[in-house]
Amino acid sequence: MQKLNKNHLFLFGLFLAILPYCYLCFFANPSADDFGFSSFAIQNGFLNFIYSNYLYWNGRYISNLFLYLNPLTFGSFMGYKIVSFLMIILFIGINFIFIRQFFPGKTKTIQLIISLVLSLLFIHNMPIISEGIYWYTGSSIYLLGIIVALAYMALLIKTIRNKNRLIVVFSSIFLFFSCGFNEVVTLLIVFFLAILSYIFHKKNLPWKKVMLSQFVLSILFASIMIFSPGNEYRQAAYQNAHNFSFSFLYSMLQVGRFSFIWIASVPLITASILYFSLNEKLRKKSTLFQKSFYINRWGSLLMLFVIIFICVFPAYWATGLLGQHRTLNVAYFFFLIMWFINLTVWYNYYQTKSWFSFSKRTKTTFSVGMMIGLMFTGNGYNALFDAFSGSAKKYDAQLRERFETLKEATESDEPKRIIIPYLKEKPKILFTSDVGRDPNDWNNKAYNQYFKIKDKEIVLEENKQD
Repeated sequence: MQKLNKNHLFLFGLFLAILPYCYLCFFANPSADDFGFSSFAIQNGFLNFIYSNYLYWNGRYISNLFLYLNPLTFGSFMGYKIVSFLMIILFIGINFIFIRQFFPGKTKTIQLIISLVLSLLFIHNMPIISEGIYWYTGSSIYLLGIIVALAYMALLIKTIRNKNRLIVVFSSIFLFFSCGFNEVVTLLIVFFLAILSYIFHKKNLPWKKVMLSQFVLSILFASIMIFSPGNEYRQAAYQNAHNFSFSFLYSMLQVGRFSFIWIASVPLITASILYFSLNEKLRKKSTLFQKSFYINRWGSLLMLFVIIFICVFPAYWATGLLGQHRTLNVAYFFFLIMWFINLTVWYNYYQTKSWFSFSKRTKTTFSVGMMIGLMFTGNGYNALFDAFSGSAKKYDAQLRERFETLKEATESDEPKRIIIPYLKEKPKILFTSDVGRDPNDWNNKAYNQYFKIKDKEIVLEENKQD
């Protein structure tokens, strides 16, 4: 009963840690590409929107569907906020389903704790949380891509465990969807399936032909995206694209930079120490953990850094710059999964040495330390600051007033120039990409298009504090 109560208390703490992120969803507002894509969707309709994006912008044949489904396309600003909240809930839910495949013998409480820890470790240290959760365009391409990829991985594990051919069909369908969200998720799926196909054939494991077929399918689905006409048009706009030596060098530098930042995270360090006792228990019951996932220690360590490289190199190769860190969000999530696989591999290798032997009080201390780290450092601190300082609420109020002004300007003849007040409050984790003082700035033009304001210039008020 005491153990059960401690688990429930820890679970309650994890729910508290996720609440600020959920609360801030209701202050998220559309920005930048949201208006551009939505206005294009309204003007052209569903089929033409999908067709034009594939031919002239990118090959993301699935995430383009969700770009059309932006609540802004249907005029719902409240729906925009709700979607951010649903993304968090869906992400936690799919993590729970995924974790259940790895830890089938554990109680649902333990499974939920593990899935919440994984979710919070990710959200707490996301390279750019604003574009990852609170910006629909970013979250529908990258976070939703992670979610669907996790669903595919969970189905694949279930296929192998249950030897059910019907599930193979569903897995292939989810594989098709997973490969259509963005380039980095697709490349990671191809990479992991290549590794799994090799392991299954080398170890002569059951269903090795199924694994090979999944790998072949992933290449086929990846080709649909990579060789789309839209990718060629987009890459042609960047002068320093396709410079291999430059792309490789800077990708390697980013691998070193981000792996250091992520590994040095206090919550991850404490979670890694606590994972030792969990791994010891699983090693006694699970063949997968006993065999260290059929990976040797140096191979698993190399894969850890290859994940980051796969997510960084395409951006440098296609554009000549890293750009935004949305792709690093993807890298960090799969880095986390591979990190704990690495811990199993290395813990098992040194199993004759008792690295960690601690009492229940010590485990409790580490658990409390992890909770404090999750809540009061990184994005956890920023979320609490935005929630309790009132900056998120003021930011939302400013934008609601702005949007009402723009809606009224549609029916008004005067003035010819609409001056928008600058944002006095800019929260730490909510996405902000504001209009500029140049009426021809693409952000300004996106406002013109979405709010159907013709023959009027939209400009940002001069901030005298600048």
